[in-house]
Parts: sequence; C-alpha cells; structure tokens
Amino acid sequence: MIGPAYIKAVPGDAKARQSLFYRVEARLAQVIAIAMVIATIALGLLMAAQVVMRYGLESPFLGIEELAPMLALWAYFLGMIYATRDQDHISGGIIALIFKNRTLIQAIRLAGSVACLLAVCVFGYFALKFAQFNLDLHRKSIYMRWPKYLWDFSMVTGFALMAFYYCLQIIAEVRDLKNGPDNGSEQK
Repeated sequence: MIGPAYIKAVPGDAKARQSLFYRVEARLAQVIAIAMVIATIALGLLMAAQVVMRYGLESPFLGIEELAPMLALWAYFLGMIYATRDQDHISGGIIALIFKNRTLIQAIRLAGSVACLLAVCVFGYFALKFAQFNLDLHRKSIYMRWPKYLWDFSMVTGFALMAFYYCLQIIAEVRDLKNGPDNGSEQK
C-alpha cells in the first residue's frame, strides 16, 4: 500500500477489544455475518427449488417473485454493513499517489468518510420515509400476503448500521489525525 494505512472503524488491538462497547459490537458483527450467510444460502436454495418445481414438477411457486427480492435485499444490505465495518469496499488510493503529506491524506480520507456518512443519512432518511409510507398503507405482497415493510426494513437497517459504522470510522480517523505520524499507523 502506498501512503498511510487505512484506519479501521473497529480497532484491532486486544486492549480496545476488551471494552464492553466493542464486545457488544463484535456480537453485532457476528449476527450480521450469520444473517448475511443465511439470506444468501436461502436465496440460492429458493432459486434451486424454483427450477425443480417449474421444470421438474411443472408446478411453479409464484411466491418466489416476492421472496427472492426480499432475501436479495437483506443479503445486499447486510453485505454493505459488513463491508463498511471492515473497510472492504473498493478504494482507488489515488490520493496517496498525488499527495505525500500523511496529515493531508488522512484529512482527505476523513472528509471522504464524512461525505459517505452524509450520503448514507440522506438515503436512510428516504428509505425510512418509504418504509413509513408502506406501513401507513398496510401494504402486503401479492402472493404471500406478507407486509411490505419486511422488504423496506432491509434498507432502513442497512443505512442505519452503515451510519453507525461511519461514525465509528470518523471517530477513529479524527483520533489518528490528532495523534499524528507517531501513532504507528504509518506504512512501513
């Protein structure tokens, strides 16, 4: 990696991980990971079952048009949360090629995290408004007659937890910026 190392929202050192806050966060991350895997596997099994039912038994299950998008939405938004937590999203790192000043690079990364937090909050607001709209109308899916908010809450949950992790990210980046180049995060 060129330039200073990226700062993680969740600290990796054992001392910080012993606090109650980060122990609870670690359990939350486990729940997110398990739910993401379950939603993804369920989606795959649902698709396989649909192929068998439609072409093997010639009796398609019409509810798949509702269940598949719901499982996909949950898998996608849980994946977005987990990628935000672990900083696993794609980043170009071009800033480190243009600028060599560590403080400037960290400040630009901090500004990027703040911009991401603002974007997630705006999207989360509209997702919440949409979920509230469906809740007020008591909308249900056509075939399964499930409440539409089951789909909508994947977005609300996703944006809310992404905002939470961006807040942690911003706090970690501000601390790193305050500590300066002596804090050990400089790439060796």
